[in-house]
Amino acid sequence: MEHLFGKSAYEGVVIGSVYVENNTTEKDDADDIPVYDIQSEKEKLDMALESAISSLEGLKTGLTGEIEKKDLDIIDAHLLLLKDPVYIKDIEVYIEKNLKRADKAVKDVTEKYLGLFKKIDSPIYRQRELDIKDVSNRLLDILRSDEENHKILDGKILVTREIYPTELLKIYKEKIALKGIVMEYGGETSHVAILAKALKIPTLMGVDNIFAHQWNGDIILDTTEDNSCVILNPDENEIEKYTKKQEKMARRIRKINECANLPAITKDGVEINLYLNIGDSERHSDDDVDKSTVEGVGLLRTELIYMKSSEFPSEEKQLYIYREILKDFSRDQSIVIRTLDIGADKQLSYFKMHSETNPFLGLRGIRFSFENEDIFKIQLRAILRLSNEKNIKIMYPMITNLDEVDRANSILDEVKDELRRENIPFNENIEVGIMVEVPSVVLMAEEFAQKIDFFSIGSNDLTQYILAADRLSETVGDMYDSFNPAVLRGIKIIKDAADKYGKKVSVCGEMAGDPRAVVALLSIGIKDLSMVETSIPMIKALIRNINYQELVLLKNELLKCGNPVKVKNLLKEKIMYLD
Repeated sequence: MEHLFGKSAYEGVVIGSVYVENNTTEKDDADDIPVYDIQSEKEKLDMALESAISSLEGLKTGLTGEIEKKDLDIIDAHLLLLKDPVYIKDIEVYIEKNLKRADKAVKDVTEKYLGLFKKIDSPIYRQRELDIKDVSNRLLDILRSDEENHKILDGKILVTREIYPTELLKIYKEKIALKGIVMEYGGETSHVAILAKALKIPTLMGVDNIFAHQWNGDIILDTTEDNSCVILNPDENEIEKYTKKQEKMARRIRKINECANLPAITKDGVEINLYLNIGDSERHSDDDVDKSTVEGVGLLRTELIYMKSSEFPSEEKQLYIYREILKDFSRDQSIVIRTLDIGADKQLSYFKMHSETNPFLGLRGIRFSFENEDIFKIQLRAILRLSNEKNIKIMYPMITNLDEVDRANSILDEVKDELRRENIPFNENIEVGIMVEVPSVVLMAEEFAQKIDFFSIGSNDLTQYILAADRLSETVGDMYDSFNPAVLRGIKIIKDAADKYGKKVSVCGEMAGDPRAVVALLSIGIKDLSMVETSIPMIKALIRNINYQELVLLKNELLKCGNPVKVKNLLKEKIMYLD
């Protein structure tokens, strides 16, 4: 019996047989072509490109309505690459100059691109590297007429070095019941990890030297714990133990689903306000949660609207999109719209940002809006106009000092004056708040509390900046941990300042959708949580099975912990509610 450890992309317990993906490297036999075959090889390339584009477009059409739109965006990125004139021209020139077959040209040109990406130490470029490999593999399969036989994966656990996002989507579309995935590549923020979660496939990532092990017989895949693992050659006792764990998980899932549209009230009668984090389009056919059973939208990420556009969206276009996104929400429900938050890992295709050594500490969030005031004003006009129809609140991102709040509000006042002169109605008493993302806001929380109407804690960035650890990093990713006592103490400081001046405070980062983190946040006194829709049933189940007063007593114990391990162990004891 052997245990191999990795990181969980989606939790589950699976017992079954494996399919080990062939790890042999292809031979480049008979790559050379005569001069007179250059044109025919180019034509083969054109046909392969057309076939690949048609296949991806068909895949997207077939999955629309079944998979959330944001999870299908990877297909658009791959379509753009297949239509990239520079990439295609490089392959054609390679065929001409080196007298090589089209598949050999695709392989070698792609390797050149991958070599360039490898020189850039950035997780963003690591994902781009995977995207181009995905696209090139699709082209190579077509050019070599390799038939994809996904049926062999039905009911199996796939063991592979890495699987590409579009292949995973194709497996889903073909209704192949893939039980689980064990893979060597370990990018928890990758498209594959995101898709595994969306498709609910238990996935273990980051297993070292995956093909160096004997994958015989049944295995056990457990991705439910912090030390997620796969067990090779399990004995009867292990199989019995994990069979019981599977049954326990099934009961837990049933209980969670039963809570999806019930009130978020603790056992001792304390109401907790749950909100949704949404982007440019969160509407799909199988919504898990009735929108009327949440308090509203705690975070509308407007940058996605800009990122999907071919130019800066006009006032009218923004207003139309906001109305479409929010049409399932009533006027009574609170809607927090965050102003444009681009920069760092969020870029616009039609606007070249300045090259910076550390873009995460550069021109992003409100800083970009100040540098481009005309764009900021257009967005504020659209938001203010919408406030005449919905219960809208405005939130500024990446605020670091008090002057920025004053400057942003001054611009907001100018826009209000413009609308008044034009006799365009809006909510004169619209609330304005800030994202808490950087330590300077925590250290001056009381001063900020006197200037704003509400705080919304962006736990992802707050953790990143407090711990000086890039949450996308493959090298220091283990240091990024929202359960670090420093992060919890920072959140408590914000909560205390908000309470002192009668201001609202919520959490809209990933902590809000993590059961252990929710226990910690409730103990600190935060009762407003905003999360992705898929997290709502689980968090409601947690809330409905705990006593709020017991958690309040936990606060001091948590804040005295010296490291995140102790914090997690304390919290783990409090979420056995569904076992």
